[in-house]
Amino acid sequence: MIGVLQNSWLFVIGVGNLVLFMFSLFFFLNKKNLKDIGDFKRFRFYLLLLLLVVVVHLVEVNFIDPVITGFMGNDFTSYVASFETGLALFIHNLWFTPLLCFFVIIYIIVYPFTLWFSPFLFILSNDEKAMKWFSYGFVMVYILALPFYLLMPTTNVYTYFGFSSALESFIPGVEQFFYSTTTHNNCFPSLHVAAALLIAIAAWKSGNKKYKYFTTIDCVLVIISVAYLSIHWFMDIIGGIGVVLVTAILLGRKIDDIEKKVLEKIIPSEDEKEEIDRLSKKILNDVKDEIRKLGVSAKPLIEGSVAKDTFLKDKVDIDVFVQFPKETSRERLEKYGLEIGRKILEEREERYAEHPYVRGKYNGFTVEIVPCYEIKDPSQRISAVDRTPFHTQYVKENLPEKLKKDVRLLKQFLRGIGAYGAEAEIEGFSGYLCELLILKYKGFRNLLRASQKWKKYETIIKIDERQEIDEDLFEEEPLIVVDPVDPRRNVASALSEEKLDLFIRAAKEYLRKPSIKFFFPREEKPWSLEKIKKELAKLDLEFVGVKIVKPDIISDNLYPQIRKSLKSIVSICQEYDFDVKKYFFYVSDNNVYFIIGVKKSRLPDTLVHVGPPDHEKKHVDVFIEKWSKSRRTVKGPYIKDGRWYVEIKRKYTDIKDLLRDNFKKLSLGKHVSQIVDRKGFEILDYEKLVVDDLRRFWTNVLDERMPWER
Repeated sequence: MIGVLQNSWLFVIGVGNLVLFMFSLFFFLNKKNLKDIGDFKRFRFYLLLLLLVVVVHLVEVNFIDPVITGFMGNDFTSYVASFETGLALFIHNLWFTPLLCFFVIIYIIVYPFTLWFSPFLFILSNDEKAMKWFSYGFVMVYILALPFYLLMPTTNVYTYFGFSSALESFIPGVEQFFYSTTTHNNCFPSLHVAAALLIAIAAWKSGNKKYKYFTTIDCVLVIISVAYLSIHWFMDIIGGIGVVLVTAILLGRKIDDIEKKVLEKIIPSEDEKEEIDRLSKKILNDVKDEIRKLGVSAKPLIEGSVAKDTFLKDKVDIDVFVQFPKETSRERLEKYGLEIGRKILEEREERYAEHPYVRGKYNGFTVEIVPCYEIKDPSQRISAVDRTPFHTQYVKENLPEKLKKDVRLLKQFLRGIGAYGAEAEIEGFSGYLCELLILKYKGFRNLLRASQKWKKYETIIKIDERQEIDEDLFEEEPLIVVDPVDPRRNVASALSEEKLDLFIRAAKEYLRKPSIKFFFPREEKPWSLEKIKKELAKLDLEFVGVKIVKPDIISDNLYPQIRKSLKSIVSICQEYDFDVKKYFFYVSDNNVYFIIGVKKSRLPDTLVHVGPPDHEKKHVDVFIEKWSKSRRTVKGPYIKDGRWYVEIKRKYTDIKDLLRDNFKKLSLGKHVSQIVDRKGFEILDYEKLVVDDLRRFWTNVLDERMPWER
């Protein structure tokens, strides 16, 4: 082997790197990530940082260091040698040809290989977290080490004692190349040790098990090699380890620490997972028993986040879908689905989406039993829930295990900012949407960064770029995420513009200044009535409200009707010239409040009504005819500056009178209208709006801080 090594240092290093490269591609690269090769664009900044360090280092070694070393006239090696000479000579006496050959290969081939292959692997794996640690860490390590190289030059061991070079002995000619990248006295702290340790840390951040073990072993061998080959003093090794430790502190592990703490709170333990699994199996058996008793053909399945193992520790909802054959009538499907739910669940309530289902308790856990049709393809769906099993299967087959924690982080992040859930009450991100976004962007923070480039009503996200879609099928919505299971469907259709804006803003703020309060915000304490009145006065608005009894229907049916009712209220107020500046609704335990803020709640008795220009004779004649005979006319019609006007009495001068006379006539939604007809409504003035029952509402409205800022 020595004969081969003596042929050419370039040949040896080239062949060594090629062999390592082929082996590493096969052994360390996750084959599932091969489809993402080529996504180098978002790693450009990190590569630029690494290139910058290399350039600065080469300039320092070849131009700056010789000048400063000549100026200083001496180095600090003698101080180190005064207490390390005995140890250095002892190690040199242990030189053994096979070991020397092994450690030369580690030092001059394996270690340099890991320097360039590590960022290459991180890019191919789309692992921005590892790449960030490596590039930022490398910059910081070099910044910390450079002053020592310039101002505390320390000569390497074998040069100081006049030993032969182990590197040159085994690979003749290599030292000429080696010392174009370093100097004899750039030894403290050891950059080899620091870089090897940094690579190992970045690999551990990547989650690539094979590579993190390989780089850890390599780091240990590099540390041994620099000592055994009589290149570095032990002080240099300690210095190399030290700068990496300082780097970790200076760079900060704030984001990692925050997310680690969050994950500790939200990831269920293995025991908890096993308990949920046992419970799920028990529910399935109970459902099967009820199906047999009913004598029908049906198949129960566990769906949702429990089936996909993306559920949060404190939010365990078990979804049981009961699949009926396609030929089952809708009436029988609904009937049997409800019967099964009634038999199995306690504290149950019957809800209605596209068809009825049952929600209740089972051994203390929340469970939903949902009937659906068994279909072979999502395009065959008869009801909206029929494709849910396909969603579960898609996520289970495509979401890597390592990304499940990112899904959980995203869900908790959205819960913290108030944007988790596709229910009509929230209009936020569904669990399935969270899973798809993490799958698309390969991680929580990658998604946050990507969201900063989203454009409302323009962005279309495809999980599978090969998927062909017809954009004309999608309605105009703030964000479109194409369902990989059914390309005709927008998974983000329930997401409101308000909640999308909130998420994008929260993502930007979190990336700028991470805080655990994004995930677990402080509960806002309701302000005192005195403070509320003081803040309301600053708005310079007059408020009026309408209170109704809360209809006894599920939230998914209630909230669309409330929003529709509020829109109708605002519309009629504007129709009668009340300048609406703010409008809200609030749902308490027993009541629904509609609240309008206007510039003036009372208007002048008359208004000037603008007519047509004088040259439009036909329209002028009609205008004069109409208003000359009207009882509401106070003055005119008259012409001014070439246009006709008339002053008329307002039909309503008080907004409360307007609402009192017209509220029942508005388009309020079916159940809201029914409750108004049965229980009536109450018009509320300012004094009745600033009450204890509305303190929490007013606090949320008036406190301009975001949840994470409180």
